[in-house]
Amino acid sequence: MCVIITAEAGSMPSVIQLAAMSAINPDGAGIAWYDGTALHRYRNLDNNKTLGKILGDYRYFTSVPFLLHFRHATHGGIRETNTHPFHYEVDGERGYIAHNGVAEGYTSGLYGCDSRNVIQAWQGHAVDITTGEQGKFASISESGVIRWHNGQELVSGATGNILVSNHKWEKAVNLVLDEAA
Repeated sequence: MCVIITAEAGSMPSVIQLAAMSAINPDGAGIAWYDGTALHRYRNLDNNKTLGKILGDYRYFTSVPFLLHFRHATHGGIRETNTHPFHYEVDGERGYIAHNGVAEGYTSGLYGCDSRNVIQAWQGHAVDITTGEQGKFASISESGVIRWHNGQELVSGATGNILVSNHKWEKAVNLVLDEAA
């Protein structure tokens, strides 16, 4: 079902949290972050590569606001083009956005991926993503502003608090710890 994670500068999930989120959402991961001057994105079908990027620059990512997404493919193939976050432009604002849940009514369409289809509809003002009816959404603008359009939950991270779209990944924490032992 995916998980969205956002963190403001100074906050970061723990390595165990990241590993658990990845373990139950194995179909691609991506991160968008603001470095103080520009917005960047990295995404890969191999979650280990995305985790490697994050863990390799752990202190750096702790110092910047970011939007992170781990995908569990429910609608749409396992392809990099379906790996979040996706670029958006709405009313002159640009950035990246991620989706969690199933966007009913958008499971088929131009992209064959409900997330991409509903985000395209949102960009054209054809759907309101703030109601929660199409799932949960979070975005990061080109100026680094993180916005939850609905459905965030507060969790303590390794440093500071993070916001997540769900807690389903917490079931995998013990699995990750057992594998590490």
